[in-house]
Amino acid sequence: MIESKTVDWKLLLVCLLICLVTGAVSGIITGNSVGTYESLNLPDFTPPAIAFPIVWTLLYILMGVSLYLIVSRKDADIKVPVMVFAVQLLMNFCWSPIFFTYGQYLLAFVWIVLLWILVFAMILLFRRIDARAGYMQIPYLLWLIVAGYLSYSVYVLN
Repeated sequence: MIESKTVDWKLLLVCLLICLVTGAVSGIITGNSVGTYESLNLPDFTPPAIAFPIVWTLLYILMGVSLYLIVSRKDADIKVPVMVFAVQLLMNFCWSPIFFTYGQYLLAFVWIVLLWILVFAMILLFRRIDARAGYMQIPYLLWLIVAGYLSYSVYVLN
């Protein structure tokens, strides 16, 4: 773990806020459309609604800490890993409107498959710089796999 005397708390806060605000704004944009989700035919394996905000909050925190571990490194070339992080975060942001607001379930599934690839690449890139940063992204990838299953199932069932 990082010793507290070596933590740049302002940078850590910025990294956390980038991730948490991105998730919050996406949620606000699609907030009214989420009710439609409950009216859809859903697969048997669907997490309870309360799980989504809890899991996503935890994942955004992990993303923020992971990003911090990368951007705080002065001895590594971080341009490509940070660019991949930014692209995947933008794609993450766009997924909710595609799925909830526009009801484009097949596009949402394809979008999430592309997100899987980006997040996997990000894990590999982050791991080269700081293994902890890469490993912190694994729960995110696993949750995206669940989200992909749900997206595809909603497409098939509706």
